[in-house]
Amino acid sequence: MWRARFGLVGALAIGGALASGGASAMATGPSGITGTTGSTTKPRVVACPANAAAGTGAVQWTWSAYGKPSASSSSVSYSQTTGAGTWNNAHAKGTICSQDQGGRSPKRSIVLKVSGTSKLTPNTTKLGLLGVAIVLPVAVSKSGDPAVCPIGSTGTVALFASYFSVHHDKATMTFTGSCAGWDQTFSGAVLHVEIARDGHEVK
Repeated sequence: MWRARFGLVGALAIGGALASGGASAMATGPSGITGTTGSTTKPRVVACPANAAAGTGAVQWTWSAYGKPSASSSSVSYSQTTGAGTWNNAHAKGTICSQDQGGRSPKRSIVLKVSGTSKLTPNTTKLGLLGVAIVLPVAVSKSGDPAVCPIGSTGTVALFASYFSVHHDKATMTFTGSCAGWDQTFSGAVLHVEIARDGHEVK
């Protein structure tokens, strides 16, 4: 049965919400980096694409996390991360946007493009529950944190959605190189994952 949480795809249009909390002027460079005018190293906020939404495909996936990661390689106290896309013939497509803040550090954000060979595993057990998992290849397409996670950095996002609307899900972002500073795991009430085929759980 298609879960109501797939309506969270609409949350991807958060470009307007991803704005700096300061009063400084904002500027967008040719690299897609948006930040405080004159700043080159300070983490800053980038806007998610307005068209970041799930398209057509054999399987659609979407996820959102609003809160503190259950595990993180940095001191993140709050994250707003959303993503959506499709999977078809072992190939995934989509967009993921993540904005973090922690302690007295400024907000930082990245936009990830999902594209490439992807593994879908139905009827798998995680967190002691039966569900479906998908591993997504990602590359940084925009970065407000270029000193740590430059454009072109690669990684994987692993999603698990439990069956039967139990909603005990898991999401892990893992990156290569210096971008490993963005490694995070989400679980519990802050996370919602949906992986479905034609409106039904993938089994």
